[in-house]
This record gives sequence, C-alpha cells and structure tokens, in this order.
Amino acid sequence: MTESKNTLELLEEINKSLQAINRRFEATDMFAEANKLFNNAERRVDHATNLIQSSFDRVHDKIFNFNNIMIAAYLALGTFPVNSPIIKLWTIIFPVFNLVFLIFLEIRQMEIHRFAANEMIWTSKDREDYGKRINNQTLLSLLSMIISLSCLIYLVIMLL
Repeated sequence: MTESKNTLELLEEINKSLQAINRRFEATDMFAEANKLFNNAERRVDHATNLIQSSFDRVHDKIFNFNNIMIAAYLALGTFPVNSPIIKLWTIIFPVFNLVFLIFLEIRQMEIHRFAANEMIWTSKDREDYGKRINNQTLLSLLSMIISLSCLIYLVIMLL
C-alpha cells in the first residue's frame, strides 16, 4: 500500500510539474504573440511616419511649382502691355515672398528629417518636441497654401 501511495504521490508531483511546464509554454507563446503584435504596430508607425514625411515633400513640391507659375504670371502681367500693364510690377513681391517662405519650409522639413533620424536616442522630451515640430510644420504648410491661393485670387480679381 505504501508503494502505491508513493507512486500516487509521485504521479501527482509529475502532474503538477507538467502543468507548470504547460503554463510556462503557454506564457511563452503569449509573449511571442504579443511581441509580434508590438513589432507589427512599430512597423505600421514607421510606415505612417514615412508617409507623413513624403506627403509633406509632395505637397511642398506642388506648392513650389504652383508658386513658380504665379511668379511667371505676375511678371508677364506686370510688363504687358508695355504702356499700361495689367497689374503693378511691384506686386510680384507676394509670390516671391511665398517662394522664400517655401524655401524656409523646406529647410525646416530637412531639419525635421534629420531630427527623426536620431529616434533611437530620443528621450520623452524629444518625442514631444518631434510632435510639436510636425504640428508647426503642418500649420506653416497650410499658411503657404493660403498665401499661394491669395496670390491667385488677387491675380484673378485684377484680370476681371
């Protein structure tokens, strides 16, 4: 009887050990799955950040092109016809100012890219700083679009 009691105790101990091992395997599997989810989220964040930055670049390129067309239109209409131009030549300062502003925005964008390249050594303050820079850049880009649109509206009004 003691042998069967010892055997029973030994089997119970083995059962407990197997249950503990199973729990460890389950926990390891859960951690592995959680790590996969975190890695996927990090990749999505990186991809989204790259898309934001490339969107800024594309928007700025389009505003640059539009602004160059506006400078040409202001220059042409400021000198044509020779004796009575359609608009005053000095008004070309508005699209030229916007061109300088756009160059300033591109320099800021380059600095934001340079700052983002050091993300691995960021502190929490740096992360906040990056968010503020992106928000400010968005507002400044919007301002440059408004200035470009204002130049176009002024030109259209002067043509009518």
